[in-house]
Amino acid sequence: MKEIHLWNFIYSELIKNNSVYLAVVADHKKGSPGKQGFKMAVSSNGDMTGSIGGGVMEYDILKKCRNAFKENIILNEIETVHHKKLKNLKSSGLICSGSQTNFIITLSKSDLPEVKKILTAFKKKTQSIIEFSPSGIKLTQNGANGEKPVFVFKDEHNWKYEQPAGNSDKVYILGGGHVGLALSKVLSLLDFYVVVIDDRTGVQSFSKNEYADELITGSYSKLGKLIEDNSYVVIVTTGFESDKEALLQIINKDLKYIGLMGTKAKIKKIFSETVRAGIKKPMLKKIHAPIGIEIGSDTPEEIAISIAAELIKTKNQSS
Repeated sequence: MKEIHLWNFIYSELIKNNSVYLAVVADHKKGSPGKQGFKMAVSSNGDMTGSIGGGVMEYDILKKCRNAFKENIILNEIETVHHKKLKNLKSSGLICSGSQTNFIITLSKSDLPEVKKILTAFKKKTQSIIEFSPSGIKLTQNGANGEKPVFVFKDEHNWKYEQPAGNSDKVYILGGGHVGLALSKVLSLLDFYVVVIDDRTGVQSFSKNEYADELITGSYSKLGKLIEDNSYVVIVTTGFESDKEALLQIINKDLKYIGLMGTKAKIKKIFSETVRAGIKKPMLKKIHAPIGIEIGSDTPEEIAISIAAELIKTKNQSS
């Protein structure tokens, strides 16, 4: 999960007694390279992580942060920049379109308790709200909207940005082989909570998977009770029977995405046997099979990219 990586970075820097400038995109208009919720953290030791959209705009903010560290300045500011030149409006230096509102706040060691709470919320998927304001950051259980970010602006001294914590989209990867490992690695860079499930023991690509948030060993026959509704499911098990078992367990659930890896001949046979098992044909239409966006992928890494692209497309179309 991308958010966990960012907050881990902030926590590790603060615990070393470094201060951190946190830049966040609070709002954006169509065409902006920086989207609402994008973040960039810059440490007083020169390290950084994240992005608020890139280009000269991000370079200028990074330069501002590093100069402010040299002068020991506490940054607490918000501004809207436009990605084209407009009379009497601040330009970002970019020439695309749209605009974005960025704020920068300073975090110090005194913020460690709150940062630790935020990290815990993401790791344990505790439903809560991160509140950003000129006063700093605060984790709370109540907010204007528990599912989507909310930005309220009165003036540069009176604004609030709320973001849900702990409810990143969950992806279940059924199969801990080479494709499952490669996909875990790709998805770890995105805002997905990754759970890998395999019915085998002693598989190195599963046991040594350091990218997944959870690793579960168990029978695919129990997936119906294990997998949560409104999640994403990727079926990349070791063979025909395990693929079919996994599909039968989840097909009647309310899921955002089901993807099945395999050749067209294999998928046709699985579908045929699934119907014979009592599943109605229209239910098969919601399955992405063969899985992934067609890019002529062959290696586990290429297949992982094609699957991740399809997940992102599905996620963005539903938001």
